[in-house]
Amino acid sequence: MKLEEYRENMAAGHFETVIEQSNQILAENDTKPPADVALFSLGKVYVHHDFARRDYELSQDYFEKLIENFPNSDLASEARTYISLFEAIAAGEKEKAAAEHKLLQKEKESGAAPDEQLREKEIIVTKEKKSAPLSGIGKVVEKRNFEEAVEKNLQIVEEFGSNKPADEALYNLGRIYAHVDNPAKDYNKSKVYFHELSKQFPDSAFAEEARIWLGLFETIEKIQQIDIDIEQQKKQLTR
Repeated sequence: MKLEEYRENMAAGHFETVIEQSNQILAENDTKPPADVALFSLGKVYVHHDFARRDYELSQDYFEKLIENFPNSDLASEARTYISLFEAIAAGEKEKAAAEHKLLQKEKESGAAPDEQLREKEIIVTKEKKSAPLSGIGKVVEKRNFEEAVEKNLQIVEEFGSNKPADEALYNLGRIYAHVDNPAKDYNKSKVYFHELSKQFPDSAFAEEARIWLGLFETIEKIQQIDIDIEQQKKQLTR
């Protein structure tokens, strides 16, 4: 399996095909190429926003296996970034649960009724979590030359505008600003580039992957909003 083939199947929504092909490769040998592409593909399938059996935990397992078996692969760099996002979601869920527990205790002490709207938001995020971070910058990012990678990809965007390979450059920029090791990591900038990619190149295979990233950011934002709601309710109870 090649990355191009994987991207074509993902863009077409052929998730089961990707899973079947990847598992066949892993069954033969999971420590030699193209097993790295197979593990990467499985990780991306199970985090895909349109996949009915989306599973962040299973996705993380495949990414961790990729890093374990192919630590020097360019794909391992992106796998580590996905894992950092999963960990952010998990940490947010843990903090949210602890905060909600404290809030319920205060509600019991004050005699206040639980906030149903907050419960509904919790259900939405919980369901999403249960059902629910390549070419161009690999070597540059592995050497931690993030500024150089940004400059090169911005030049491509400026030169080609609404034509390819500007789509890949926008995807690279989104990845760079989401990268776990980037000292200038900025999820907001990352989202801007992914949104721009989806808008300008809706049919690009890179746009399909950009939507996966945007789905993860959306989950993190929902968790953060619930935390804000909890804090507001705690303040109201203490008045």
